[in-house]
Amino acid sequence: MKLTTLGYALIGLVQAEPCSGYALRRVFETTPMGTYSSSPGSIYPALARLVAAGFLEKRAPAGGGKKLFHVTTRGRDAMNAWLRTPVTEEEVTRSVDLVLLRFAFLENVDEPGVTQSFLASFESALSNRIEQIEAYLESPAGRALGRHGRLAVENGLQGLMTQRQWAATSKKEFRS
Repeated sequence: MKLTTLGYALIGLVQAEPCSGYALRRVFETTPMGTYSSSPGSIYPALARLVAAGFLEKRAPAGGGKKLFHVTTRGRDAMNAWLRTPVTEEEVTRSVDLVLLRFAFLENVDEPGVTQSFLASFESALSNRIEQIEAYLESPAGRALGRHGRLAVENGLQGLMTQRQWAATSKKEFRS
């Protein structure tokens, strides 16, 4: 089974703390993770697929009570591999939110250097994308943009520059 973004989000939340399907739905309803659907029609089938594929398991707490989802070894391994994957230019171009979701889940990785490597790859991918956009703006096609188009591209460029500065600053924080 190829994991989806929702699958990784669910595994990451369960890895941080075993919880029920309802509790997971509440996270999507009440936090910035609201970009994912909190409907039972998406969450519960996704959880069922993750259990069937062996990424999660459902079991009752030691003292009894409502069953909670727990991450399996397979789920933990898949999550750790995803978190350690270097950030690509495609991710920077198409899904920076997904990059930041990965970064947030790095909180649960207890290995020196993993966060630094992630941030370095993020900064590098951002730098490459910034160079591409700057070159485009200097090209005949970029110079032919109308005022609105050019300003829209410059807005995106400034956003990428801000993210690159954040990555550089965050790397310094994790050196200490």
